[in-house]
Amino acid sequence: MTLNIRNKREATFCWGYLCKTFNIFFERPNDYKKMKDRALRLLDEYKLNNNDKDNIIDGINLTSTQYLLNEEQIYSLNFGSVRYINWLWIKIFSSRNIFMLSSSLTKQFKNVTPLSVQQQTDTNTIDIFDFFKLNKTPISTKEKKDIIIDFFDLVAVTKTDKVQILNNVNNDWYDIETVDNFSWINKNNPDLCAWAINYINEYSQKKNLFFFMTSDVKVENDYYRLLLIFDTWNAHSDTKKLFIQSIKKAYAQKKFRDKQVGKKQCSFNLSQKSINQLTLLAELQGVPKNHILESLINNKILELGVKK
Repeated sequence: MTLNIRNKREATFCWGYLCKTFNIFFERPNDYKKMKDRALRLLDEYKLNNNDKDNIIDGINLTSTQYLLNEEQIYSLNFGSVRYINWLWIKIFSSRNIFMLSSSLTKQFKNVTPLSVQQQTDTNTIDIFDFFKLNKTPISTKEKKDIIIDFFDLVAVTKTDKVQILNNVNNDWYDIETVDNFSWINKNNPDLCAWAINYINEYSQKKNLFFFMTSDVKVENDYYRLLLIFDTWNAHSDTKKLFIQSIKKAYAQKKFRDKQVGKKQCSFNLSQKSINQLTLLAELQGVPKNHILESLINNKILELGVKK
């Protein structure tokens, strides 16, 4: 009987199958090509006869075809989006098993819970992170993506039901993503992103709302932390839209205040003719009236050679 391991994901499945079959943990080879030899060596260590070995190998090959998603199916997850990966990472890490993940994704009527995960069983409630010792604190987006793939490859659920769960994931994500794309905030401005995070904290305290704690989660920068806090907020889309209106209004006020730094209000009399001319100049140049006055004053200072 030949053990079929042709790629990294098949090697991961084989590793998970053996760990669960013997209820042990052994280190997964870094090179997937070494997994076949490691698996056969493990079967020898347990002193199994040839018939038992063949049955296990046959079980790995058979269940792999039944449980392991193909590349097109697993990549229906939007791995091209950092925002999406961070959100899905939190969903999976906080669930720890396929039963809890599926339950967290079925709050909306359009989602369907697969039959194989409607009941809690030993296979669908196993803590994937603890049992397989997956990294709980990944730093990079790539590592989060790889662990997400490992999660779906290791859970004992048929391909049909896994596809339904992936559809549920994307259904939930669509409802979150379409609330706001945060294009109004400059992600390359760390001070602005820090201000927005602080605004969320103050808003949640004032409104007595709960936001998921993300301080221990490694993300690329404060912009993605802001998105993660918002995306993991378990609130109705209408509530989120009200929040977006509130923070955008506060942001507009902040920008106005920032523009006023170094400026003071002053009061003086002008003739009606000068007022009309000032208004005309402002309209022609498309700038506020105070900009016209400041420009005229600066030009006159330069003309007279007066040192500022």
